[in-house]
Amino acid sequence: MPSTRHFLSSMLSRVGIARLAIFGLLSLLALTGTAYASSPQAFDARYHLAVDGWPDATIKHRVSREGGHWLSEMHSSVAIAGGNESARFIEDGDQLRALSYRSNYSMLGVGKSYQLNRDQLAHKPDRQTALISLSRQVQEGRCENDCTVRFVDYKGRDEVLDWRRVDDTSVQVDGQTVQAPTIELQNPDKTDRHMVVSFHPDIPGLLLRLDFYKHGEQVSQLSLSRLQL
Repeated sequence: MPSTRHFLSSMLSRVGIARLAIFGLLSLLALTGTAYASSPQAFDARYHLAVDGWPDATIKHRVSREGGHWLSEMHSSVAIAGGNESARFIEDGDQLRALSYRSNYSMLGVGKSYQLNRDQLAHKPDRQTALISLSRQVQEGRCENDCTVRFVDYKGRDEVLDWRRVDDTSVQVDGQTVQAPTIELQNPDKTDRHMVVSFHPDIPGLLLRLDFYKHGEQVSQLSLSRLQL
């Protein structure tokens, strides 16, 4: 899926604006070794994605409890590209442990599927698990400046993003204004682009807004359009 990384890092590289649109959100990422207080919560969300030069798209994001583990899923399509991602993880004390990850992406009718197992995720989480872990750290106010997040992409390759806390953003959610913890994310090897991401203050992994900038200009925006708890 795109709109979260691919929602963030794949999208920054190979297939240009289409993959950016689809997978910008998903690349959002991963974090290890830090204790968090907030437990995952089940939700079903829809995001509206607007990308310059492309039709608007809807991204579906669902986190659910299945037996002894959690499942995070994202689905999206835009123009000639589409994708799906899902990850299973457990709570291990105050940390999240990734169990498995699956994804499939297609462009112009040509698709590929990927899978990561527990051994491949033993040291760094997949980006779905990472998204929830990162949001929990931001919610708890840990690492206010010059932080680094490490994770693996859909092929299991190591990736790194730098992030820093910026001013909270006021966002309307179900008719109420919430103060959303907000960070700026950047690939240290791609200093001409960055993302500003706002999380829900209480629900780990739920995105309220994501703005992607390139050469100082905003080229895409993701916003929460529907939420069911």
